[in-house]
Amino acid sequence: MTSIRGIRYSEGRARNRRSQQLFYCAFFPDRAPVESVRGVIFFLHGIGEHSHRFLHVYEHLVSLGFGVLAYDMIGHGRSDCDVPELRAHAERFEHFVDDTNDVITAAKYAVYPEMLPPQARVIGGAGEPPLFFLGISYGCLVGLHTVLSGVHRFSGVVLASPALGVEMTLVLRVQQVLAKPLASAIPYHRIVPGVNFDGLTRDPAFYRDYMNDKLNVKDNMTARMGVLSLTAMQAIEQNTSTTDADSAFCRLPLLILQGTADIVTSVSVARAFYARVANFDKEMKEYPGLCHCIYNEPEKQQVLEDLSSWLLARATQYAQLRANDDVLAATSSAPSTAPVWSKL
Repeated sequence: MTSIRGIRYSEGRARNRRSQQLFYCAFFPDRAPVESVRGVIFFLHGIGEHSHRFLHVYEHLVSLGFGVLAYDMIGHGRSDCDVPELRAHAERFEHFVDDTNDVITAAKYAVYPEMLPPQARVIGGAGEPPLFFLGISYGCLVGLHTVLSGVHRFSGVVLASPALGVEMTLVLRVQQVLAKPLASAIPYHRIVPGVNFDGLTRDPAFYRDYMNDKLNVKDNMTARMGVLSLTAMQAIEQNTSTTDADSAFCRLPLLILQGTADIVTSVSVARAFYARVANFDKEMKEYPGLCHCIYNEPEKQQVLEDLSSWLLARATQYAQLRANDDVLAATSSAPSTAPVWSKL
């Protein structure tokens, strides 16, 4: 990657528990590790794309004093495949979640010592910066399962154009009945309509760049991925932690960013999710006329400003709580042995 002024960049590969290599990247203010950062944002891309498609988002967040961690999910970008040469596919949805948890742990051991001052490097210590999740589209689905797994302690969740469910028409209900038998019989056939590329954006230049990106997958989803995805969406809808005001999840600040002209993911499902969750601090911002790729629409600056204001307010709140010796002294859930992480 070409160096960006004001940013310290690092990349490498983490080996997951299935011995596959996952590409990661980290972006931190260049004044670190002399000064601590406001917080660390873990970013997760959507289906078929990869982490480096959001460099302008990372650059904006770093300019505010945040560090950013991102990686290419299994079968995406520069990461290995679950099935040889089968991109945008996982054998089990849990692989996405396990990998994400492991990459976060690995980053704390490998990236934090390089990018943060000594007092902020102790995992679970009082000086460890707050961790925020930021996802887009399918990354929101994986991210919600990751947060709900409870492996890591997050300080806030941001969902942009979230893929949390589908509006079940009669045709889709019939297809759903056939989905599991097909996923068993022909799991690797790309027969499930995935991304509606015509609904990605109103920016012709971005659309051309997206479609010409050789690391992007523009094919249909595999039969197995279709079933896994629907099952994961249903699991979110049925998870009582999202509706229990006393749950750890509902104690997290939540922000949803949604374009009203999104035809790739369901706006109505996002609204229903927002109405259903019992988070004490929740906000949904809708942008009239914006399409799915909300960070790349002509109005992207407004979206980034809204995201910035929200993150800065929650990071400040976290710092105040930490200064007051509040509940942030909880023990770390990080394992005693770090996953294998190699620098490129």
